[in-house]
Order: sequence, then structure tokens, then C-alpha cells
Amino acid sequence: MRPRAKQVRSHSSRKVMSMLNPASSTRVAEVRPVTGAWRSAGPLFLLLLAVLLALYWDTASSMVEIWLRSETFAHGLLVVPIFAWLVWRKRGALSNVSPQPCLWGLAALALSLAGWLAAEVAGVQVVRQLAFVASIPALVIAVLGWRIAWVIAYPLAFLFLGVPMGENLMLPLMNFTADFTVGALQLLNFPVYREGTFFELPSGSWSVVEACSGLRYLISSVTVGALYAYVSYRSIWRRAAFIAASFVVPIIANGFRALMIVLLAHYSDMKIATGVDHIIYGWVFFGVIMLLLFWVGSFWQEREAEDVPPEAGSAAWRPVSAFRTAAVGIAAAALLAGPLLYVAQLAQRQLPPLPGLVLPVEPGAGWTLDQEVALTDWRPTFQNPDRETTLQYRRNDEVIVVHLAWYGRQRQDAELINSGNYMIEQEHDVWSNVGERILPVTPHALRETELRSSRLRLLIHDWYVVGDTPTANGVIAKLLFARNLLLTGDDAGYAVVLYTKKLEDRAKSQALLREFAALLEPGLEKAVSP
Repeated sequence: MRPRAKQVRSHSSRKVMSMLNPASSTRVAEVRPVTGAWRSAGPLFLLLLAVLLALYWDTASSMVEIWLRSETFAHGLLVVPIFAWLVWRKRGALSNVSPQPCLWGLAALALSLAGWLAAEVAGVQVVRQLAFVASIPALVIAVLGWRIAWVIAYPLAFLFLGVPMGENLMLPLMNFTADFTVGALQLLNFPVYREGTFFELPSGSWSVVEACSGLRYLISSVTVGALYAYVSYRSIWRRAAFIAASFVVPIIANGFRALMIVLLAHYSDMKIATGVDHIIYGWVFFGVIMLLLFWVGSFWQEREAEDVPPEAGSAAWRPVSAFRTAAVGIAAAALLAGPLLYVAQLAQRQLPPLPGLVLPVEPGAGWTLDQEVALTDWRPTFQNPDRETTLQYRRNDEVIVVHLAWYGRQRQDAELINSGNYMIEQEHDVWSNVGERILPVTPHALRETELRSSRLRLLIHDWYVVGDTPTANGVIAKLLFARNLLLTGDDAGYAVVLYTKKLEDRAKSQALLREFAALLEPGLEKAVSP
């Protein structure tokens, strides 16, 4: 009778503990033996995944190359192993659901591949990569079914964090950091002179460059935060709230980091926080902030519950027709091959005849071609243009330089809209980017950039021309390229860059460039004609 009484007390104790800690009663999925449905659908999915990687290897390898060369996106090297670990943790739940091929998955796969094709035609690498990653969940739904996709929905969504994206946040983050730092210094009664992302204190000069934007911190924080939210919470709202916090907190923290570095340098007479230690202090500060974020988040921590898909009872174990599984596999393989066949046809296009890019010697209003004494040796950087020229014009003491870069056919590493095309590279030895903005002027918008060196300041106006349509927006230019290629088979385009010495009166320099652009544009169509 004693063992019986002990057993009762043990059962009662477990019941009390279950009431005190509901999470401890979470159902734990047991791993079932592999069923016949898994034996057929599992290898089929792995085969189609291998086909996807083989056919779209250029897209997959482009992500890996960015992970390897960019510190900002180096986290991508960990995304796939973490995804595999997250799926492995769900092996018990997965074994309790039988694969059920789903036609909606084929529709999702077709939509993903259509997005890849559109991005390939337009030459938008990040959309190409996003569409490639989106094809993986689509394959899961098509071959294994939506119930299995539900079980590993979060890990599948986590894969998208491996796509190198977010560089368009660089400039807004730089401006926010500069605004925050200068505003805080002014609140502390420091005399500050600001110009764009540059500011000066009595103790020294500072600039918020790309490395100070906080983009690396932000991307790392969101990635780690998404992982922490998944393993720490089971509520969708708690996960979403923590991910949102991992996005907002590093942006604000980066402002404090920049302020801390400026104050350290100021009070040390510019002896600390100005060299390598500048970066070290930044990462140490970021590490402390992340630890604090995790510590606060731990107060709402929950044990992870088993992800049981809706209607996962007997309906989840319906027998699956071998014919249906095979038909879905064949359809998926055909969809995977389709876009590449069309791209192969596009690749056969010949480069159109090269234009002369000959501009008038005297465009009017007293301007004449002058190649004797160059205003500057600076040139905008364009990657592998099919034709490029730089000409300088003078009117008395006024000088304007014209740079044209023409691309007859958009292809990888030789396209008008590309991250390799820029006014100035990051952390240049001579030139610094003071700032840039879009000017909504007539007859079309312009992008204005200001560069400065120790001897000269340049004001730059530039825009793109796709077909016969000018635009200063890279996204619109990409869409125009895709439209022209699909409708006419032609995707030629060129960039126009005008620059002059920036005067004390900025408006006068702007008016000078716009006046010259009005004289130049009527002759551009002839200049780019073969």
C-alpha cells in the first residue's frame, strides 16, 4: 500500500505543478515511424529542391557571394544552418502529418517563378533572390502539402532573412544618426555646425558615413531577434512585438552609440574613439544593447508549443494517390524549367549598333567645348558601359562637365541600374558625399548630389533615360526596361551626369546646371543614335 500511496502523491504533485505552470503541460510530439507517403513524397521534394538549386544556381550563388564579401550580410551564412536546425526541432510534429500534394502550391510556385522572370528581365537582383527563396515554401506546399508547411511556416519565413536586402535604408539611417547626434549635442549645449551628414565641434570634425549608419547592427538585430522570438514565444503577437523591438531598438541605440563616440573623443582631446577603437566601442555597445533586449524579453518567455496544423487528425492521414504525387512532381519540374527557356531566348539578342555619343561643340548660350584644363579628375563610376564619354564645357569662368554612360543591352554586371554604379565609393580617400536628394523639377526630376574634397566642392545633377523616357528613380527605370524589352525587344538606356563647382550660393549652381541641361537635352537623342 505504501507504493500505491506514493504513486498517488506523485500524481497529485504533477497535477499541482501543471496548474501552477500551464506551459509544463504542453503536449510533446512523439516521432512516428516513417510512412509510405513520406517515403515517396520526401525524396520527390528533395529531388525537386536539388533541381531548383541546379537550374537557378546563378541566383543562389549570387547570395552566397554577397554573404562572403559583405560584412553587412555575413549573417546569411548562418541562415541555412539555423533553418535546418529549426526544422529538425519540428521532426516530431512533422512525423504526425502525412504529406498531401497541393495544387495551390503549384500556383504559388508559378507565381514565384513569374516574379523571378520579371526580375531577370528587369535586372533586379534582390527581387530575383526573393523569388528564388519564395520558390522553396511553394515547393513544400506543392509536394508535401499545406499542413506540413504550417508546421514549419516560421522556419520557412526565416529563410527570407538570408536575402541580402536593406541597402536602400542606408541613407535614411545615416540622416537619422546625424539628426540624433547633432540634436543631442545641441541639447547638451555644444556648439555644432552641420552640413549634410558632416558636423563640426570645437574639438574636431565628424561625418556619418555608411559604416556609421547602423545598417549592420539593424540587420543583425532583426535576424537574431527573429530567432529568439521563435524559440522563446509561442504567441504570434509576442513574436511580432519582439521582432518589432529588435528593429526599433538598434536604430535608436545607434544614435546613442554615435553620441557616445563623439563625447569620448571630445573629452579625451580626440585621443580615443577615433581609430579602430571607434569600431570596437560600437560593437561592444551593440552587444550590450542586444543582451538588455533579450533580458527584458525573457520576462514574457513561453515554452514552445507543438505546431499542430488545423484538421490534423484523421484527415491528415488520408492515403495519397501515387499518380497525384507524380503528377505534381512533373508539373513542378516543368514550371521550374519554363522561365529559363525564355531567358535563354533573350540571351540570344545581339548588342545594337554603338552610338557615337557626339555632343555639339557649341550647345548655345555662349557655352563652348573646352578640354584644356580639367575642372577635376573625379568621374562617376559606371560598371562596364557599352559606350562612355566625358566632355567639358566653359562659359567665361563657368565650367560644366558632361558624362554619358550608354548600355545597349542590360545584362549581369553591365546594366544601367546597378549597385556598382555610384557617384563615390564608400570611405573614399579624397572625396566625401555630403548628401543627395531628388529634385522634383520640370520637365523631369533630377537627382542632386554634393561631393567635397579638401580643395573643391562639386554639385552634381544626374538622371536616367530609358528608351525616350527620362527618370531619376532607379525602380521606375527598371520597370521601364522590363516594359520595353517585353513590348519591343529593346532595353537600351543611358545615364546623364552634369557637374560643376559648387558656389557659395547653392541656388546659383543649381540654376546653372538646369540651364545647361535644357540646352543639352534636345541633342541627346541624336548623340545616342548609331
